[in-house]
Amino acid sequence: MQGLSKPLEVRRGWADAVLALVIALVIAVYANSARIPAGGLVRFLQVRITVLNALFAGLFMLSWSACFAAVDSYRAIALGPSRKLLQIVQGCAAMTLVLAAYLCLSHTKGPTLRIAATFFAASLTYETCRVAWARWTACRDPQIVVILGSGRRAGQAWRQLRTRYHSKAKLLGFVDDRPVEEMAPDLAARHVGSVSELSGLLLREAVDQLLIAVPMKSCYEMAQRAVSVAEQVGVQIVYMQDMYVTGTRRGVEGQNLFLELVPLDEHYLTRQAIKRVIDVLGAAIGLGLLAPLFVLIAAAIKLTSKGPVFFVQPRYGYRRRVFRMYKFRSMVLNAQELMAQLEAQNEAAGPIFKIRRDPRVTPFGRLLRASSLDELPQLWNVLIGNMSLVGPRPMSLRDVSRFGEAALMRRFTVKPGITGLWQVSGRSAVGFDRWIQLDYSYIDEWSLSLDFRILARTVGAVVKRTGAA
Repeated sequence: MQGLSKPLEVRRGWADAVLALVIALVIAVYANSARIPAGGLVRFLQVRITVLNALFAGLFMLSWSACFAAVDSYRAIALGPSRKLLQIVQGCAAMTLVLAAYLCLSHTKGPTLRIAATFFAASLTYETCRVAWARWTACRDPQIVVILGSGRRAGQAWRQLRTRYHSKAKLLGFVDDRPVEEMAPDLAARHVGSVSELSGLLLREAVDQLLIAVPMKSCYEMAQRAVSVAEQVGVQIVYMQDMYVTGTRRGVEGQNLFLELVPLDEHYLTRQAIKRVIDVLGAAIGLGLLAPLFVLIAAAIKLTSKGPVFFVQPRYGYRRRVFRMYKFRSMVLNAQELMAQLEAQNEAAGPIFKIRRDPRVTPFGRLLRASSLDELPQLWNVLIGNMSLVGPRPMSLRDVSRFGEAALMRRFTVKPGITGLWQVSGRSAVGFDRWIQLDYSYIDEWSLSLDFRILARTVGAVVKRTGAA
């Protein structure tokens, strides 16, 4: 619910500015297509790239970033569609004037008016689509919020969630130790338990934020208990702005009711962005290079057993959101139904299910599992953003439903991965408790260098078939 951190806002503004410059260049080239010399497009571009043009390109990007930051185009504060559209029109109009002024002052030949009008229309369309896409993604996956408190502050926070943040946040309910009879009727109807029941609530439900909305002087002990539980699970803690909390910072220039407990780490966000670029490049290259192998494996699966080529199963991912994970099918068609009959033969401790010689696995499926080739389709999950190349293993709904401690949900604070510390440390030979410890170690010690080390170790683990089952 907070605005973007300043570093993230700046980076987003510069990326936007680069795209805007590309739009301007394409329009200028197209508008001057009749003036392209005999040497063709390449010669035309060579003629136009001058020191003056290069200086203007830098000035244009700087102006674009500053202009749209000035009209709050990159902020996450909630505005109505009409006000947001007005901001976009203002920014595009200002930058169109900058472009037109340069074309006139530099005595550039060509249809200046047509270039300016086309640029305004194109930039307006681009910015509108960008903002609409950002809003759509926020509405599609809103933040799930639990409010601590049930008094005046809690009611005020809920009203702001319904008005300013209705597209970005969804209230799960109120947590408070007060008797329900003492609460306002609308808040009492949404009371989901006391603080002592918060751990169980976080175990059952996916929660992204705990919003502290109680008077700290009289409710400090209750708030501390709630914060302690939320921290164990990895839930973000947000404070209302009318309270003083050491180490916190204000929201977007006083327009936000809330304070963020932990400021966003600029370097962490940069490393996460680099990790995503590596994921996309790695998944795209892998899918391209391995396409022939995919065809051979698909044909072998079809020839050796009945059923589809891919096994598709819902799994819990980042922020405990469910996604569809893809694998090459290595079991018989009715494997899920047979699982209930095999529960008594489960050899794994904890909530997971493992049988060393699982009778549901097909002969060719054993080869796929031993070589880890059954995992390759998850490159598609990485490409579309459900998974990462490296991270904790995505767990099935069945396994997570058997978790007994809310603290186990902390493993969902990062994206799941195709490989991770569990895979390179023994895989199926590792018990559940050790598995979870490895997940926590990855979350707490994560770095890009750790990811690269795990990827390197994965090759050796696959070759040695370490822990494959």
